Amino acid sequence: MKEGCIIHIIGGASGVGKTSLLKLFSDFRQVNTGDLFKSSMSLLDRDEIRRGDWPEFETEVTKKLINIASESIRFDEDVIIDTHFAAKTHSKSYRIGLKEECLYQFGRSIINLIADNEAIINVVLITTNPHLLLTRRRLDKYRNRELVPSDCYNDLRSNNAYFHKYSFAFRRAGKEASKDGKSFSIEQYVIENDVFELAKQQLTRIIRR
Repeated sequence: MKEGCIIHIIGGASGVGKTSLLKLFSDFRQVNTGDLFKSSMSLLDRDEIRRGDWPEFETEVTKKLINIASESIRFDEDVIIDTHFAAKTHSKSYRIGLKEECLYQFGRSIINLIADNEAIINVVLITTNPHLLLTRRRLDKYRNRELVPSDCYNDLRSNNAYFHKYSFAFRRAGKEASKDGKSFSIEQYVIENDVFELAKQQLTRIIRR
């Protein structure tokens, strides 16, 4: 098993350009949490997730993420987890994409799997300015939901806030693990995807270092 197994958790609001950026890393194993929720909830379209009782499936999705990560670790593969740090509930309010206890359990599981090697989790926020996000959403022919301009600002702000909570949950897991002599590094990055070429260079330095 190689040293420094890296789990890349890359999130941001819908339309910031995550999909386009992650296509550049097709040689890496990638998993989309939306696909996991879609499968667990037996839905045909990922856009239907926000209309369902998706928080009830968080534990199941977390277990799937742990299984995927453990398989990648066994085969010495880094893994990219494509997600949203913030998600809407029925009440239209925002909350964290996976509750902090699920993130904590995910972190502890990774530590236990790595054994004596160092586990590294990169938490990466992809963001952009609200006006550019609105333009991208208007041009998205595959978008199957109502376009509300104010959502662009709120989505960006909420993803930024919960991005920090993701990192905090993993650091809590790392602090507990350090008591057992485990090494667990958490690194945070913010990439402004206003200019695609610059964002690509930044993300490449993180993932292919």
